[in-house]
Amino acid sequence: MKKNKRFSIWIYTLGAAFAGSLVLLVLLFWNITTEKKGTLEAAKIQAKTAYEKDIIYRRWNAAHGGVYAPVTMETKPNSHLKTFDRDIQTPSGIKLTKINPAYMTRQVHEISEKTNGIKGHITSLKPIRPENAADDWEKSALKKFEIGEKEVSSVEIIGGVSYLRFMRPLVTDSNCLKCHAVQGYKQGDIRGGISVSVPLSSLKKVEQEHMNILYMTYGLLWLIGTMGVFIGMFILNRQIKNQIKVDKMQGVLEMAGAVCHELNQLIQYRRWSLMQFYAGM
Repeated sequence: MKKNKRFSIWIYTLGAAFAGSLVLLVLLFWNITTEKKGTLEAAKIQAKTAYEKDIIYRRWNAAHGGVYAPVTMETKPNSHLKTFDRDIQTPSGIKLTKINPAYMTRQVHEISEKTNGIKGHITSLKPIRPENAADDWEKSALKKFEIGEKEVSSVEIIGGVSYLRFMRPLVTDSNCLKCHAVQGYKQGDIRGGISVSVPLSSLKKVEQEHMNILYMTYGLLWLIGTMGVFIGMFILNRQIKNQIKVDKMQGVLEMAGAVCHELNQLIQYRRWSLMQFYAGM
């Protein structure tokens, strides 16, 4: 009976250790999943911020009818901008060229990629500038915009590097028609989009650091919990052993008491018998 009790304790201990390990494993998996989602969400926030920044300065530029900048090796006249006042000259002889929203967007995207690795691309299914043609991923996104999608995002590999690609549409407004009316666009039409590609390498590095902390934390919790369960089992097992010894000793004492009682009864009987014998003489 006692052996069965001790065997049951081992079963309960192993069951408790397994259950605790399973709970920690589930919690670890949930934390890892949350961490990975957080990485993608952080990348998407960066992409949304870049897109919204592009929309704001494009509106500023369009509201001013374009802005002029000195002609340089980096800022050459835009051959796709067909306006009579594209190129002007200051009284002092400095040549200026008009920077429309699309040209400004391209230049900002080039600076952004050099600065923080975030790629930007203004694109359309009917681009005026051939270099603005959409790639396969962008074509798929643009077609989704035409049926009502508000944004598209996914993790893609570009040049062997992992990126979070994000895209939202460009909606035609009155300022856009100055250049794009000839393409048949009307106010409110989706005439293209801006795609943003955020490199995941730096975010993945932070994610891995957090994951390492998670592994160490849960590993330590598992070790402490498992040791606690088995230490508790050993303490309980020792108590049971001590109780068994006490029970055995108590059994021996009870048996000895019973024997003493029987002997005492026998002695009392023999004494009574002798007294009766001497009384009859």
